[in-house]
Amino acid sequence: MTSMKCLALQLVAAKSKKGEIEKTIRKLNRELLDTEEVSAILAPIHNEGGERTDSGITVEIKRDHIWDQVILDEVVESIMKDRPPSAPKQDWPSFLTQQTTYKVDMRSFKDYALAHPELASKWHDAHSIKLADPRVKSINVEKLQEQDDE
Repeated sequence: MTSMKCLALQLVAAKSKKGEIEKTIRKLNRELLDTEEVSAILAPIHNEGGERTDSGITVEIKRDHIWDQVILDEVVESIMKDRPPSAPKQDWPSFLTQQTTYKVDMRSFKDYALAHPELASKWHDAHSIKLADPRVKSINVEKLQEQDDE
């Protein structure tokens, strides 16, 4: 057998094993998340996200901050209305549109909102949070084994 053919067959076999292992990992992860114990760990963070550790198992629900681009555009326009625009949108050709995507740094926004509470509500109207599916973040095997020894 040529070395190319041998390597190709080894690669196919390794990819097959990798697929089987990944399938087993997903199955075990789901079964672990479905246990009563892990459900109890997840319960306090179910509505707000975050992470929590108990008995050596860390679970998390990630948060995605969603900013309504239309509302942000309105807020920015209301702030910018006193400044002269470079080219009013109504003067643009009909085939031309402006596309702007705003990104918000949450740490800086929180500082701004605390410093300017009277202005923050307009910004808060554009903000929502999407929670990801729960997942097992890490397992501390030593802590799990300590519990068995007790």
